Amino acid sequence: MRLGGKRESAFLARIAEPFALGSLFLLASASPSQATSPREDVLRSLVAEARAENPDYRAYEAAIQAAEGQFVQVGMMPKPQVIAFVGPYLSAGGAGQTALGYQQEFEVLQPFYFPGKVSLRRAVAHRDVMLAQLLLEEFGLSLEVAVRSLAQQVAVTVASAGAAREIEDRTASVVAFLEKRPKAGILGYLDARILSGSLIGLQQEVRWLEESRWTLVAQLNAYLGRPADTPVPEHLLPWESFPPLSLDRLLAQAQRRNVLLQIHRVLIDRARQQRKATQIAGYPDFAMGPFWMAYQGVNYNAGPGFTITVGLPVGKAQVPGIEGVAWANQRGNLATAKAQEEQAMALFPAAERNVESLIFARLFAYEATRNQLTLQPQSLIVSLREAAALAERQYRIGAIDVHRFLAAQQQYLSAFRAALGARMDAATAWLDLFFLTGGELPTKAFP
Repeated sequence: MRLGGKRESAFLARIAEPFALGSLFLLASASPSQATSPREDVLRSLVAEARAENPDYRAYEAAIQAAEGQFVQVGMMPKPQVIAFVGPYLSAGGAGQTALGYQQEFEVLQPFYFPGKVSLRRAVAHRDVMLAQLLLEEFGLSLEVAVRSLAQQVAVTVASAGAAREIEDRTASVVAFLEKRPKAGILGYLDARILSGSLIGLQQEVRWLEESRWTLVAQLNAYLGRPADTPVPEHLLPWESFPPLSLDRLLAQAQRRNVLLQIHRVLIDRARQQRKATQIAGYPDFAMGPFWMAYQGVNYNAGPGFTITVGLPVGKAQVPGIEGVAWANQRGNLATAKAQEEQAMALFPAAERNVESLIFARLFAYEATRNQLTLQPQSLIVSLREAAALAERQYRIGAIDVHRFLAAQQQYLSAFRAALGARMDAATAWLDLFFLTGGELPTKAFP
């Protein structure tokens, strides 16, 4: 990633300065009641920003407006029609008289749909609005899960890079100490080369972590609608402990709130309303309204009246090559509507089983990670870090050999990464369950 001018210097300086692991451990070991509120506020602000700026989210909002427009449209009455007839009129009188006059007629007709057609069309359009709203809710949940997950992955990557850089600096300091010490001898020479070789792996790991860090930052900024190099919070580590969850309660929450199941229910209801609408689609519509007619010939005759028109159940012939009309028959459309309703009903049990299996799998992963975290005392990483620092001092005075020094550094780094990885795995499983339950899990203690 190329950054320009002062901005580049600021970023490079921030990468190069030593990572404050002391404050990191204070944050990691803080109780949820102390750290939840500001941390959750930051995450909620990121989620709110993503929903406000993400273009896909706005596209789903526009889809709701489009569906609402169609709902309004199907409920509108057809425009009235004005019919006028004017023409010559030859009139004959009783005494053999004939006179050329005129005839005229004016009608105003208001078309009406067959009773029930509009209400059923509105019912179908209303389900389309509900589907658009549910799709927005589903995308909003997935967007929230992605933002929260990426924000925590950034923090985990930054913390891991800080630990690796700490060991790299410590090892480089020991190498410089050996090279400056006079008459180090063959053992000192070999120790310096062994430690220099270990620096290569540490430097490569730091580089990988930094690459991963900037990739995650760019992905998070993409969801937030920001430029890729915009700084993001880097302290939102997952909690060290997670609350127990009940399978029965999760399944009950999913039945009430899972968005995919709600979508399937609306699809079933929509297909049912569509079948009912198809059943009466062939019934004739009608129109009614007043008229006024007049005939001027030997005599003048005029008067008002009322017209009712009803269409015959005929339509355009659907046989290729044949023009004209044919009796309208909804048999094929009705068969299609019934099949779509049966299809929607058949897919719902499969969706239920899929949601249940996902909840079971993610809950098992969540509980397994919780059990792993309970086996690791919170002070273990701190004691390993202290041991790694102690190993440096002891090696400088010759109390331990180089292999013991390297083992202390590697154990600290390995345990640090494993602990953070377990916490991230638990947070990921929690976020999956949060999505599967439709956001039903409480967020005030969000991991």
